Amino acid sequence: MRILEQVLGVELLIRRGNRILGLTGAGEAIIIAAQRTLWEAENLERIIEELTRKGPGKLTIATTHMYARHVLRPIIRDFVQAHPDVQLVLRQGAPSSVPHSIAAGDADIGFSGKSADMLEHVLFLPCAELTRSVFMPKNHPLSREKRLTLKKLAQFPLIILDPSSEGGQKVMRAFEAAGIRPNVVLSAIDADVVKSYVELGLGIAVLLSVAYEPERDRKIEIADATYLFPPTLPQIVLRFGKYLPEYMQKFIEQIAPQWDLQSIETAMRSKARRERSEYSRWL
Repeated sequence: MRILEQVLGVELLIRRGNRILGLTGAGEAIIIAAQRTLWEAENLERIIEELTRKGPGKLTIATTHMYARHVLRPIIRDFVQAHPDVQLVLRQGAPSSVPHSIAAGDADIGFSGKSADMLEHVLFLPCAELTRSVFMPKNHPLSREKRLTLKKLAQFPLIILDPSSEGGQKVMRAFEAAGIRPNVVLSAIDADVVKSYVELGLGIAVLLSVAYEPERDRKIEIADATYLFPPTLPQIVLRFGKYLPEYMQKFIEQIAPQWDLQSIETAMRSKARRERSEYSRWL
């Protein structure tokens, strides 16, 4: 490391006597650059594998139950029909786990709501907004209201998504901003579980509108809550500099047509310029 520091003309390690306490800003930049070099080597292997592939391809998607169940279903159905030679793997987890799965190389494409962990080596591509609705049992008193308000919702027991999730946070923050304290009787991490308790009459819920399935949710009705709660902006998550075989490009375009290969490459170049500018402060 001393030789490398001499060659570069900067210190890479924070030292105190004979102890190494960590990396300097320059050291962190070098580590990231080295990691990208390894990723590019992996990309070369993927390119060669794609060009010489005789067997089936593989696409691993990291997402949450909500998106796997209510957003990606028609996309995956069409993709499987169009690409029968590609093995598709779904890895469901908490929203916070999605970018980390992509960063670690455990999945090829991620799809989830906005993550608090905006990792440096992960690219986030925003998609179309998803709005929210109030889910209530059939013939609920709120169904007769011409326009819902937070004050009216707070008159009834409320079932929410886990407060640590984006969905739970946005609902609770809307009430807090209005100075209203709702009567939360139950929270769960899964929208289908929340709906099942709405069916039992335990309370109302605020969920993404796409979670409503008329053919399945026959004991539930919904009312638009776009003007009460902010939308969610789902994002496609990619590892920076990742090589995308044609079938992966097609899957991304099915989710969001605006993100074709040229647009993705432009976004990656833009991210690279920002990070080079940031690293130049240390080198």
